[in-house]
Parts: sequence; structure tokens; C-alpha cells
Amino acid sequence: MALNFVRSQRIDGENAVDRFGAYSIEVDGEVIVGATGEVADLNNDGFLDLIVGAGFAENGEDIGKVYIFFGDGTGRFDGSPILSAANADIIIVGANPGDFFGAAVALSDINGDGRLDLVIGAPGTDFAATNAGSVYVFLNQGGPNYFPTSAAGATRRIDGNQAFAEFGSYVAAADFNNDGRPDLAVGAPLFDVGAAPDAGAIFTFFNLGAPNFFVNSAASANQTIFGAVTDEGFGVNILPADINNDGFVDLVVGSPLHSPSVALLSAGAVYVFLNNGAGSFPTSITTASQTITGSQAGMQFGACIDIADLGGDGDLDLIAGAPQFDPGGAPAQGALFIFFNSGTVNPPFFGANSNLADWRIDGENPDDFFGQSCHIANMDQMNGPDILVGATRFDVGLAENVGAVYLFLNAGGGIFPSDAANANLRLVGEEAGDRFGSGIKTGDLTNDGTQDLLIGARLANFGGEDSGSIYVFIQQQPQPPLRRRAPHCEKVKVDRVICDEIFYVEDDEFDIPIGEIRVPTGSTIDGVVTVTVTECDPRVDFELNRLFADVVFMVQKELTITTPDQTLIPLEFGFRLERALEFRKCFPFELEAIDPDLLVDLECHIVRIAGTDNVTLNPSTIDPVTGEFLKDATFDEELTILVKVKLIQERQLILQACSPRQQVDIEVATTPNTVVNSLSKSKGKD
Repeated sequence: MALNFVRSQRIDGENAVDRFGAYSIEVDGEVIVGATGEVADLNNDGFLDLIVGAGFAENGEDIGKVYIFFGDGTGRFDGSPILSAANADIIIVGANPGDFFGAAVALSDINGDGRLDLVIGAPGTDFAATNAGSVYVFLNQGGPNYFPTSAAGATRRIDGNQAFAEFGSYVAAADFNNDGRPDLAVGAPLFDVGAAPDAGAIFTFFNLGAPNFFVNSAASANQTIFGAVTDEGFGVNILPADINNDGFVDLVVGSPLHSPSVALLSAGAVYVFLNNGAGSFPTSITTASQTITGSQAGMQFGACIDIADLGGDGDLDLIAGAPQFDPGGAPAQGALFIFFNSGTVNPPFFGANSNLADWRIDGENPDDFFGQSCHIANMDQMNGPDILVGATRFDVGLAENVGAVYLFLNAGGGIFPSDAANANLRLVGEEAGDRFGSGIKTGDLTNDGTQDLLIGARLANFGGEDSGSIYVFIQQQPQPPLRRRAPHCEKVKVDRVICDEIFYVEDDEFDIPIGEIRVPTGSTIDGVVTVTVTECDPRVDFELNRLFADVVFMVQKELTITTPDQTLIPLEFGFRLERALEFRKCFPFELEAIDPDLLVDLECHIVRIAGTDNVTLNPSTIDPVTGEFLKDATFDEELTILVKVKLIQERQLILQACSPRQQVDIEVATTPNTVVNSLSKSKGKD
């Protein structure tokens, strides 16, 4: 069965060096690359959303960000074929430069309220020690804002316990102790173990329930699984799964820089740690339930791993990529190794090394790095799960390191081609150096029952050098044979998105008088600020080739001053705030292509509104001798409003499927939940 994918959208990182959608860890000069992103329904509207981390984000300062894009079932996020990450529906920003906030992202319902929550790794934080790292837990608050927009608003923060260990480089969530609550496994790949620097470690944390859910330090973790080999970087590619079907969640861990011996430096390994039923695992790689090692020096076996029942026998099978494997005279061609599960309760479950894999798929060309990424999903809904593999350094002619992703369909029983040249489909990146294929995710973005594709290109340059991009490909279902029908014309009203952008509106005021109310030193101020949009009028300036929205905000403030003796002083007031917002993301050439006479009937849609108001209280000034009040109290305000605005044009289109002999006009009017059709009389001969 041939599958057809059509590119629907490209989402570009905001700034140079953001590496949007991927994170890389350097261990003694070797680089481990991991994709950062998830696809899930965060807002419970029935459509899949996209969550993307960019640990290197924010103008080269490596503060890090996490971007959330809400899906609407169209196969795009926010409408346009090319979207900047700056226009995400929600952006959560890290706390400090060098935090690498967003290096890892995991989703789970932490508090059991039916909404998916966010767990975010920030391996560069200095809260416990320099680069000790942290993990943040954000509970989903529901609409309209769902999550706070900064790391400071997290529900819980867990800090690492060793300097430069980079705790939080990888996170995974699963119920390890079978109490019905999701627990956490967190990697610290640069953790020093005894005399072995950068051996790495994995910490597990049981969910304690509300209000804190987890302890606040890796020193108090329920368990630590230690690496043992210098410069291995153990603690990436953590995959929870029940390998032996005993009802308990085990851990499978890929470790591409493991050196089984001096002769096999960086051959790599995949470990299986069995759960004892109470949420505990073997405490070291030396006591792992099973270790599968690479059989060739430098092949980096375990650079990617995934698990599914490929053979259809009810047992979970394993795939592992080795991007620098040499199949014979082809350096770094790469390969994917497939291991079928023996089905036993006790190990070994898989062959002991890569030479004993049940199947191997080789890359297409030397230096392709085939196997840098891999993912399992049932793409054709036939014969069981299929395999997707990224080759991030695939060349296109003279353009080097463009990157490619291969799809291998399961022929039944876990049978696949033995080389990438015989893949069922190959998708290729756009430009040299993009590293297309550095991350692979799937999901039904259009709710049509088929799996769509999201592919990362971590070094794409569309938002600036190495800003990174994510591509969305929609699977096209075969069209049914055309049936003869009476010719007709249809008129349909549709909305066209002209422009779409997030704005930050600021309004600062200082020394606002409170009146003759005496406010002693030590008083505090707090309250509620409500911002609504009362007017939003689109405006086109064809001389400047720019679009504007004239927006009127109504700001209502209910503040309360609390004096040291607990006296409450209420303050209530409101004001009107007008701003002309210029759409800078709509490019002039796009407007030039639109006939001015057609750019009418624009509508302003407010997609999201949020903000912060920093209020500083200045107490009354008192004469220290007489006790007389010399100056009334005032307060300062720095109001920032985030507003996301879409400019929509309603158009009536005629679908040309008619003959001159007959015409039926169908007027379609829509309300939020209703579609009403009215038919006019047919004209001409039947």
C-alpha cells in the first residue's frame, strides 16, 4: 500500500541558535541529540496539540522556552503554511540565562483531574549548585490560559544535587509503584559516580499527591540508578514499558556512548531495568536486568530506541538506532536494529549484542547517520506497527546534511526491508545543514483516522542561523472513484486568515495618588486586574503595505491595601486603554499580491488575552518627630497585556462544478453549532 503525505506547515524557531525542537548534550566531545516535543490534547477539545521545547532559546542566552500550539483538526497550528514559534498560543519562558529550560518535555496527568500536565527539564539551573539542573512541574489550570508563562509560576520544582550533573536533561513519566499516580524518572547524564566522571544517573520520584506532588531535591529521590563508565552520559532515552508482561512498568534506557571495553569505545548499549513490583529497579548499570551492547566501536547503538509489538505475538519488541554503524566500507552509514522479545518473564528478553539482532535495516549512503532518530507507529493501519527512521546527514546532490526520514511498512509478523533504499517512503529536508529528521512524532492531526507526521530539523535557518524548524505532513487518504452526478455550482462562505500575531501592550504609571488615606510603612497591596477588549477595528495602509488593528482595552482594577494592623483599604477603578497594533509578521509582498478592492470586510478576532500588573506601594511619609503625615501614599504600576489577534476575511467562493445548462445556488450560513442550508429553484433543463 502506497502512502501519500502532503506538507501542511513549517513552524520555525524564533531566533538564531534556538535549535527549536531538539536538545543536544556534549559528553567529552561526543554529542547526544534528543528530540524535545510531544503531541497530545492539552486543552481537551478533541484535537491534538503540539508542545515543543527549545532549550537554547532566547537570543543565544540559552534561557530556554516551551511552546504550545493548539490544534484545530485542520492539520495546521494557527492557520498559515509557515508559522513562527513566536506566534505559539502559549510560551513558557525559563528563569535565567544558561538554564536550558525546555531541554526535555513530558506530559502526564499529575494530579488526576483529567487534564494533561507538563513536566519540563532545565538542566542548566544553578539553584542547588552550578549547572546542577532542575525539573519543573506545571499543573494544567484549564482555559483560557492553561499554564503560566514563566518558570516562576510552576507548581513544583525539583533541583539536582550535584554541580554540572545537568539533572533534567531527560524526563519520563509513568506509574512505577502502582498507586494510580504518575511518577517521574529524570536523567542527569553528566553526574559523576565515584571516580567515573560524567558516568550519569537516573533518579526516580514517587508522586506524593497534592499539594506538592514531589520532593524538591534529587537528594531525596526514591531511588537513583547509577552509571559506572567514565563519559558514558547514562540518563538519556528513558522509556517506561512493561517488558515482561507482569503488570509493572519497567525502564528501557538507550545509552549511545557506553563503552563495553577499550576496544569498543562508544559502541553503545541498551539497558533493561525490571520493576520489582514496588517501584524499585536495579541500582546500577552493572546490575541491570539485561544489557544489550553495540558490537562495533563508535557505532553509538541506542542513540534512539522505541518499543512496540512488531511481531503481533503480544510481547513488546525493541528497535535501536546506531547512526555511526559501518555495514562494511561505508562509515557512519548507520543502521536500525530490531530485537524480538523472547516472551519470558525473566531475562534475557533480547539478543545480548547488536550482532544478535533479529533484523537489521542499513542506511542508504555513507555518512547518512541513519538511525539518529526512530519512532514506531501504525501508519497504514495494516499488519501491525510500522517504523520511521531519521538519517540527519543525508545529502541531496551537493547539498550536505539536508536530512531524510524513511518509512518502513510492516509486512506482517515484523518483516521489514533490510536496507533504506527499499523503504516504502522517503521524505527529504529543504536545505543544506538542516538535519531534517532529528525528531519524529506522529498523531492524527486531522481526526480522519490516519496518522500524520511531525519531523524536526534542528539546525534549519529559516528563523535565523540554526533556529530550527518542525515540519507537519498530513497523510492523504486515497480518493474514492468519481461518480457521475448532476452538475451544479456551490457558493460557500469561508474564513481566510489574513494575518495572525501576538502583541505585548504596556502601560506604566507612577506616583498614582491614593488620596488622603494614611498608609503606614509595612503595608502591602494586592488584588485583581481584569482586562477585556471592547473594540478591535482592522485597518489597512496600502502605502506602507502594513496591516493594523485599533484595539480598545477596558482595564478594571480591584486592589486592597493591608496595613500592619490588618486594616483593609479597598481601591477600585477602571480606565480605557487605546492602542494601534501593527502586524509585523505579515510580509509586504503578501499584501502587494492582494487586490486592494478585495481586502474588505476584515474582522478582528481576539484569540487570547493575558498579562501581568506589577504594583509597587509607596506608603505615606511621616514626620519622625511629630508623627504628622507629610505626604500621601501613592503606588506605581507596570501593566503588560499579551493579546493574540487574528484578522479574518469572510469570502464567498464558487466551487466550479457546473454546466451552463443548470445552476443550483446554495447559500450556507454558519452559527457556532449549526449549519443551515437554503436551496433556490433550479434553472434550466434537468
